[in-house]
Amino acid sequence: MKNKNLNFMVLFVLTASMIVFSCKKDEKEEEIEVNNETTTAQDNAIAQNMFDDVKKVVEESANDEGQSGKVGNFFGTCVSVTINPNWIDSTQYWPKTMTIDFGTSNCTGNDGINRRGKLIVTLTDRYRNAGSVLTVNPQNYFVNDHQIEGTKTLTNNGRNGSNNLTFTVQVTNGKITFPTGGSTTWSSTRTNEWIAGESTTWYNSGGLLAALCDDVYLITGSANGVNRNGVSYSVNITSPLRKELCCRWIVSGKLDVIPGGGLLTRSVNYDPTNTGNCDPTATVTIAGNTFTITMP
Repeated sequence: MKNKNLNFMVLFVLTASMIVFSCKKDEKEEEIEVNNETTTAQDNAIAQNMFDDVKKVVEESANDEGQSGKVGNFFGTCVSVTINPNWIDSTQYWPKTMTIDFGTSNCTGNDGINRRGKLIVTLTDRYRNAGSVLTVNPQNYFVNDHQIEGTKTLTNNGRNGSNNLTFTVQVTNGKITFPTGGSTTWSSTRTNEWIAGESTTWYNSGGLLAALCDDVYLITGSANGVNRNGVSYSVNITSPLRKELCCRWIVSGKLDVIPGGGLLTRSVNYDPTNTGNCDPTATVTIAGNTFTITMP
């Protein structure tokens, strides 16, 4: 009888141990899977690219100051830009309100990007003048069928010690809704240093594309958001992001994406091959494991 009870106890202990081990193994595998997900880094990259595109459209429209054909040549002939009061009025009145209207159907620009909807921009002064503030509010606005919501503010800080214009660029209450469903929220405060292309204009460079495509900014700062799965995160740029205006993606630079809930930091490298090419790929490294992501 004692041997029978002993055998039962041994079997019970072994079974319980196997269940505990199995549960721990499942939990560990689940933890590894969660820690290896790249959705957070990808959603941050998408939001960043979409709001960078908003900046590009606004910046070039503001720089054009109503010169006939300049905006349409680059962003597509279906876009219209109006401003009230006029760019040049008898009193040089500020602020002004600029409306950039791509229409209700996708307007394909010469940069290959589809846009529709409106950007409503309030300007306190010319974009290049120190102290000017441009406040941008999208209105039913889409880029490559991603809806963009929120407020973007560009403040001209004047020149830094390197004699480059710098801008404080903020996104508040940003939201990107994906064409396949779901959304991510995003806010940021960053400094954009205009390191190349400021001196070339439509008038002295031989054309709009030449004036536009040599514009280069270095971006530093931070951001935070919530990814499409409800995971909150923060972002710190660890090596300045290089944004070349005619490239739709970040060309180089590094940042850390730090998810909430004790998940591991995701380190993003936009130029893992050190080639400086304009391409949609980046790598995400998590605890020594590296994954490749592709941006839309």
